[in-house]
Amino acid sequence: MSEGWRRVRPTESDPRDDKPGRRWELSPDLDIDQFNLNVAVLNPGERLSQSHFHYHPGQAELIHVAAGRCQVEVEDDRFVAEQGDTVRFDAGAAGVHLVHNPFDEPCRIVAIGWPPEGRHPVETVKTTAELLDERE
Repeated sequence: MSEGWRRVRPTESDPRDDKPGRRWELSPDLDIDQFNLNVAVLNPGERLSQSHFHYHPGQAELIHVAAGRCQVEVEDDRFVAEQGDTVRFDAGAAGVHLVHNPFDEPCRIVAIGWPPEGRHPVETVKTTAELLDERE
C-alpha cells in the first residue's frame, strides 16, 4: 500500500454473517476510529438491522442509498428512499427506524454511525412483523 491512501473492496472480503443481508464493516480496514462505516446489500425481503424497529440511545446514524431503493419506517411515517437519497436518524428514541427492502431488486446502502462507541446499547421497539402488521 502506498502512503496516504487506502482502497477497500467489500466484495473481496467476507460479509458479516451475524447481520441481515450482506454487510461489510469497513471502518477497521480503513483505520477509521471516528465513526462506523458499513456497506450493505439488501435482497428483496431483507432488513438492514438485526434489531428490527430500533434506536441507539447514544449514536446517530445515516444511510445513503447507492443503488436500488428501500423502505424507511420511522415513528409516525414511512417513505421510499431511492438511489441517491440520504437519510439521517438522530440518537435516542426520536431516531427510531427500520430500513428494509420490500421491492423486487437488491438495494445497496452505505451506513454511517457516530460516535462509534454509541453502537450499543440498541433499543428494539418492535419486530419488523409487528410494525408492518400495524401499518398494513
